[in-house]
Amino acid sequence: MERFVRLIVAGGVVLVGALWLVDLVARGSPQWIVGIALAILGFVGVMAGIFSELESGAFRVD
Repeated sequence: MERFVRLIVAGGVVLVGALWLVDLVARGSPQWIVGIALAILGFVGVMAGIFSELESGAFRVD
């Protein structure tokens, strides 16, 4: 499997799990803080997978 696909899938799984954790525990608890950190990590993983496949100047308008 391609590296970018692994990053997107793993990041998405971590993100979804973290959002469930944040939703199920009390706000401000240590588990909630861990959930927020994992959600950020999952988001970064998804974005890293996407941006690794973009070509230079992909958003440039001529």
